[in-house]
Amino acid sequence: MRAEFNASGSLCRLNCGAVSLSLFIGNEIEGGPANLYLRRLGKSIEWTPLLGPHSRTCFAKVGSGDALIGDGEWLGMRYRVALHFAQQSPAWFWHVRLENTSTDAQEVDLTYAQDLALAPYGAVRMNEFYVSQYIDHTPLTDPKRGVMIASRQNAAADGRNPWSLIGSLRSGSSYATDALQFYRLSARIGAAPVALLRDLPGSRLQHEHSMVVVRDVPIHLEPRATAEAGFFGCFVADHPAASSLSDLQHVSATLTLPEAAPPMRNIGAVSAASSISAASLFDSAPLMNGEELDVPALQEFFGSQWRHEELTVRAELGSFFCGTNRHVVLQAKELEVLRPHGHLLRSGNHLTPDEAALTSTVWMNGVFNSMLTQGHVSINRMLSTTHSYLGLFRSHGQRVFVEVGGRWHLLHVPSVFEISPTACRWVYRHAKGVVEVRTAALGSPHELVLSIDVRSGGATRFLISHHCALNGDDGNLPGAVSWRQDPEGISLLPGSGSEVAHRFPDGSFQILPQPGTRLSQVGGDELLYADGKPRQQPFVVIVT
Repeated sequence: MRAEFNASGSLCRLNCGAVSLSLFIGNEIEGGPANLYLRRLGKSIEWTPLLGPHSRTCFAKVGSGDALIGDGEWLGMRYRVALHFAQQSPAWFWHVRLENTSTDAQEVDLTYAQDLALAPYGAVRMNEFYVSQYIDHTPLTDPKRGVMIASRQNAAADGRNPWSLIGSLRSGSSYATDALQFYRLSARIGAAPVALLRDLPGSRLQHEHSMVVVRDVPIHLEPRATAEAGFFGCFVADHPAASSLSDLQHVSATLTLPEAAPPMRNIGAVSAASSISAASLFDSAPLMNGEELDVPALQEFFGSQWRHEELTVRAELGSFFCGTNRHVVLQAKELEVLRPHGHLLRSGNHLTPDEAALTSTVWMNGVFNSMLTQGHVSINRMLSTTHSYLGLFRSHGQRVFVEVGGRWHLLHVPSVFEISPTACRWVYRHAKGVVEVRTAALGSPHELVLSIDVRSGGATRFLISHHCALNGDDGNLPGAVSWRQDPEGISLLPGSGSEVAHRFPDGSFQILPQPGTRLSQVGGDELLYADGKPRQQPFVVIVT
């Protein structure tokens, strides 16, 4: 088994041989969906992640690199978290030690969320949703360890059906099997995962965001008291039969491994200097979701001749058509439908495939270009693809930050989104004014044009982020992107040895400012971090 972590302690990859256990690739900029959560129970529920950029944990590796440990404090609770791999079997253990440092008794619980693929890496990167649909999640109940989840990949690879079992080291009280249950659609506007503020559903959903979530039974801690808790996982490379109660034999086999015992007292303290993570704008910048537009405001933008008006389940206006070929979507509908609103733009006027054409996928939630390619969509890719329609990642593709009140805000779900055959428009009304963004595909030459208009409010700065995929693996390969700036604009160059460089040794993508546009700063991922230090991530960032 092998785990790769980002500097923030977030999980990047979890593999066993050629099989990817994790479904999504966590990144240095914003982490990933796998996490451990500590909740304090009471009249209201408070919670904190133990991994990733939003956690309070300082991390370090110990020994020969076969363990990751971290220390932190939160609301009078001192904790230590550690990941250990078993040496004799493909199994992993998250150990958590809790100490109540407050003067009052506290009741807390732990939740483990692990996105699951159980498939070859190539299949996962091709389509996470498709991989998820073939995983069978079966809840099993052990008299001592409570509920746990057995997961089997029914789409066999090389004649094998990978399988895993995830449960609590104490006793699992409830579960979920898909990120849709854990986050809900409200995550699209940046809301906290719903399941952290209430009970887990305790029901099986086999949908498109495969995620095993197990919650431990509550722990009561008197002042100065300590407790040991955590979770286990085991992996079987081939599980020919469907999951059943007979699979509980793996529980005793896994929990008798030496690494299942709490190791905390034998590990030295982790210093604050061990944490080398710093917040990026995708972690720290508030989301700017547009304010609702009333009918007079909508008529100002789209006239008064509407047709095919659609109402939401709350009887609110959700969408309508206007003009010759325009479709207008309000924020209320985006938050109710499972499939998010997006559009595919293509340059040129040809009816048959043209290798010179540019294509881009745009999404209502502030993705102004993504999966931007020249020619066939799977090759010659400039910008990365947006992964997950639940908002699990926000750094993919092209995103825009606006400076309001001296602070960057990420343009996210707009007040209203307009779709036409060759262009899309996002309108953001906020407390300081109105910002309008438009992406258009030109018939000639082959160009995609991003336009930003401050319709009301003072002059302001914008920061435009591009997650580049020129070097392969949709931008998940380590290393900064190669670029150069000249008086005309910015050239993005494929890395040496990449497939794009092999096809086009002297090729490049161009980012050209329109007449009257000044670029005050151009750089890499260092412009996304508070400390201004690069992390060698494939970003090109423009401030204008």
